[in-house]
Amino acid sequence: MLHYFVWKLKIVGKEKFLVNSSFWIQVLYSWGKSEGEYFVYPYFDDQKKTFWYFAFDTMEQKEVFEMMLKVSWVWPKTAFQIVQFPLNELKDAVENLDAKFFQAIPGVWPKMAKKIVLELKDNVKIFEAVQIDQDQKLFKSVSKSLQNFWYDSARVKELLRNYPEKLTEENLPNVVKWVISEMGK
Repeated sequence: MLHYFVWKLKIVGKEKFLVNSSFWIQVLYSWGKSEGEYFVYPYFDDQKKTFWYFAFDTMEQKEVFEMMLKVSWVWPKTAFQIVQFPLNELKDAVENLDAKFFQAIPGVWPKMAKKIVLELKDNVKIFEAVQIDQDQKLFKSVSKSLQNFWYDSARVKELLRNYPEKLTEENLPNVVKWVISEMGK
C-alpha cells in the first residue's frame, strides 16, 4: 500500500494527482506544496468499492487525521477538513469545549460538533501523544544517522537529551552539527 511519496503534485481540472515518471495517483490534497514529500492515507470506501487517497504535508497531519477517523460520526472527508486547522487551534477548541469551532466545518451540524468535542476531550492527551511521537521520530532520526557514521549511540542519545532547543525538522542540520561538535569535546 502506498503511504509516502517524494513526487510532484499535478492539477488537472479540479482533480489533483501525485505523479512521477511511471504513474499517477489521484489524491485529496488541500495544502500549497507543488512537489516534495507527501504522506498518504489510503481509505477504502465500502459503498463505492474504491480507494480514496488523502495526502498530507507532514506525518503529524496524517496522525491527527487517523485520530479523527476514530471519532463517532466523523467520516474521512470531514476528518480531512478538520486536519487542515493548525494542531494548536484544534487542541484549544477541545480543551475549551468549543463546539462552534467544529460547526464552522462544512457538514458538521451542532449535535455532531458537541459529540466530536466531548469524544476528543476524553482523549485530549492524544494531541500530546502526537507531539511526543514526532519528537521521538526526530530523536531517532538523528541518533540513527550518526550511528551509521560510527558515533557512539549512547553518547549521541545523551547529548540529544541535553540539546538546548526543541528538536524540529527545520533545525535538524544544526542539531547534527551541534552533536558532532559536542562529541569532539
